[in-house]
Amino acid sequence: MYHPYFKLITFSTLVTSSLLLLGLKQDTANITNAQLNEQSLLAVNWVQQSGEYQSLTYQAFNIAKLIFEQAKAKKVRQPAIIVDIDETVLDNSAYQAGFIDTNNSFESSTWNKWVAVAKAKAVPGAAKFVNYVIDNGGTVFFISNRDRSSTKGSQNNDLEIATINNLKSVGFKGVNTTTVLLKGEFTKVIDGKENTSKQWRREAIENGKANGKKYTVIALLGDNLNDFDETAGKSNQERRSHVDNNRQRYGIFDADPKSKTIEPAYIALPNPMYGNWETGLYSPQAVQKQNAWDMSPSQKNQQRKESLIRWLSDK
Repeated sequence: MYHPYFKLITFSTLVTSSLLLLGLKQDTANITNAQLNEQSLLAVNWVQQSGEYQSLTYQAFNIAKLIFEQAKAKKVRQPAIIVDIDETVLDNSAYQAGFIDTNNSFESSTWNKWVAVAKAKAVPGAAKFVNYVIDNGGTVFFISNRDRSSTKGSQNNDLEIATINNLKSVGFKGVNTTTVLLKGEFTKVIDGKENTSKQWRREAIENGKANGKKYTVIALLGDNLNDFDETAGKSNQERRSHVDNNRQRYGIFDADPKSKTIEPAYIALPNPMYGNWETGLYSPQAVQKQNAWDMSPSQKNQQRKESLIRWLSDK
């Protein structure tokens, strides 16, 4: 028997289906940077508000402290620890939060302005750890791919000065132009091009070029696998394999006093806001692009969804 209710269901179903189709079309064709930025809302809140984030940073620095103590007990010569800066010892979540409700995305110009104002807070536990190492006979080097200057090709080091001032202002000891090594320092020319890899700065620390002393690096701290090894891979599958293959180095320092080679421990800090893990989600070639930076917000949104491992409940 026909009932007006069935008519209502049919009409509602048609409307709902039309809206869903419209939404899908918008997902693939009309996503803006502002809509893409909304996806970072929880990640930024997690960093700024959650106790869980804080617990993980304290945990990382507690492990690093234990490794430093192990190195001292094993009488490692001139022990040094290398830390990345951004999202490892300085918290830039306020810069990331600034994208919410805007069509803006990362740009060198706005990033350099943020660096220049030197308002980043210390990551929980970072200053206390760094200062403990320095107060107990160790050295900490800050290696970052921040630019030294806001003017490309200039000898002006305004951003280096701002970075040092920022670190000092939030309580870090041992911060100076020989311990803060930014992009462009200790480079190498490979195949006729300047290579700015962090590897050369690490080598400068070990061979004495950084500040005149030869150090033994016992730990690397960072929020990105590239802070440990820049050959970690581009795709997330490659990067997960790299972690699996080096799992014995995460949080573990194993130094044989008789060995000439000491492999530093890897200690990872949490960063759900950005990083090579995000670009590792994307396949630019699938949408005829050279790299992830060239992809549209809609293309990124689509590939983010395609990367999900989903479980859908029965309806």
